[in-house]
Amino acid sequence: MKLARLRPGPAERYVSFPGAVALRGLDGQPVARIRPEGGGNRQHTSGQSELLAWYVSGRVYRKDDGHEVPPGLELARMAIESPERFVDQYWGHYRIIVHDRWCGATLVLCDPCGHCPTYYRFCRDGAVHVASDPASITDASPTFDSNALKSFLVHGDVGSVQCALHDVERLPLGHALWIPERGAPKTRVVWWPSWRSNKGAHEAGEVASGNGLLGLLRRSAERCLGDRPAVLELSGGVESTSLALALAESGRADTCTAVNHRDPASPSSDESHHAHSVARHVRMAFERFDIEHGAFSPPATIPRLARPAMHLCMLAQLDAVRERLASYQDHRLVNGHGGDAIFLAPPPDGAFLDAFADGQWRRAFGAWRDLAVMQRLPLWWVMRCAFAQLRQRHANPLAAQADGLLTAAARDNELKRTEPLAQAWLAQWPLRLRPGKRAQILGTLGNLRDIEVYPSLAPAGTVFPFLTQPVVEAGFAMPTYRLFNAIHNRLPLRRAAYLASGLPNLWRRDKGMMTGIVGAGVAANLAHVEEVCLEGYCAASGWIDRDACRRAIGRIAHHHLESMATIRRLYAVEMFVRGWRQGAGAHQEATA
Repeated sequence: MKLARLRPGPAERYVSFPGAVALRGLDGQPVARIRPEGGGNRQHTSGQSELLAWYVSGRVYRKDDGHEVPPGLELARMAIESPERFVDQYWGHYRIIVHDRWCGATLVLCDPCGHCPTYYRFCRDGAVHVASDPASITDASPTFDSNALKSFLVHGDVGSVQCALHDVERLPLGHALWIPERGAPKTRVVWWPSWRSNKGAHEAGEVASGNGLLGLLRRSAERCLGDRPAVLELSGGVESTSLALALAESGRADTCTAVNHRDPASPSSDESHHAHSVARHVRMAFERFDIEHGAFSPPATIPRLARPAMHLCMLAQLDAVRERLASYQDHRLVNGHGGDAIFLAPPPDGAFLDAFADGQWRRAFGAWRDLAVMQRLPLWWVMRCAFAQLRQRHANPLAAQADGLLTAAARDNELKRTEPLAQAWLAQWPLRLRPGKRAQILGTLGNLRDIEVYPSLAPAGTVFPFLTQPVVEAGFAMPTYRLFNAIHNRLPLRRAAYLASGLPNLWRRDKGMMTGIVGAGVAANLAHVEEVCLEGYCAASGWIDRDACRRAIGRIAHHHLESMATIRRLYAVEMFVRGWRQGAGAHQEATA
């Protein structure tokens, strides 16, 4: 959906909106004009009854049997009567707009996991503009939310802010948007998954052993792909290998191609031998890409995102991957992003306190010991970190490092609130006593927010089977203390894949290292990195110590990486700002 005008203002009510679907009130006047999403990737339908006018884009499936639900009046009625019940019974990649013709209110309901990001703007004349791309509803030269940018610079996320642009809001994860006949739009939480298994200890252990997990992943992948062939990003790790097995179980191996990309100048990052063995095992075609563009290479274009993202440091490399994938015109890219946080890698220190809260005393002491063994730390240190997680608000609480690069101004008015959905969930008393579950929720919701800014590499788009609603809810229902032992994390996923394949890759001891690529990229593009980081928005705002940052960039170029996280976030913020300031032409095209 490029642009929807809901509750049009006086100046817009009679303006032509070519190709739009009109929802009309009782007086026959349009209360919404919706321009359907183009490209042929998403189907849409609309209709009207005596009580409701509705528009549905995408596909909706039942949770119990996975069957697709035909869009129609009954679906629209359930959505507006009880969006909580709708989200509890259905899932999919959808965007639903329903207007109650009698009371004049309009509901906007989207996939709660963020696969259909929705942005809105409340105009002075009372109109509400809704779009799937913020560039469609913002000004050519927007102003930025300084609190959001500072939060990303310090913590790596934007806190409770949904969009780093002023006057543009993003519908938060798990929320519905209510637009009354008059007044400002409001949001409310509609996604309340079961975060705790109601089964007994034995049955909970069976679930955590991985039984049925691969089948759930297969069904999610099938629904995401539809009838299109797939290109699988295969590293040979647990998540991508599980997806390869799921695609093979669904009979799609012969129509799929596994791809692995590496930097030939960094042998330590090469995992293609693992990926090739997995592809050979499932009889899937395999192709390896040698991508020579390093990190921080100057990109040809900068995307206009809703907020900063870490992949802005890798734009030239991503452009090279996109060019190599251009031949797969009808294929959708399958990505294993998100499995880490859902199935715990690494497990949070507070997981053993979750076991105590559930009355699982033996497992609590065992998990405490396992965490100490896994991290090679004393028991008292694990307990100290576990109690600290009771106050955790960010997905990565260790991100804010006091390395002397940021000034006090960068931490002024620092946002203390987190993602609105996490704030609502964690306000429940039982979750306040489970720091492991708190860390899992924050990490998972952080990955769900990444969908919004993830780069589109394949012409037909990217799908994330691990971040679909059924898989996320299955992960939330698993006790955190049953997802690891002293040797392995993501234990249910490893067991499920191993039982299906017997592959030794799932228990491997070696892993490609990416840190060397960062240092080499800074060394190869030193002048560019210094110009972006030291002469941009953050420096002008007084948020960084320029001399300290210059020294840190020089040290990274010589592979001293203690300040790497802060410099990468600084570079990402600056590239985010540049993308909007250099994108006036793209804005004119988007709003045409």
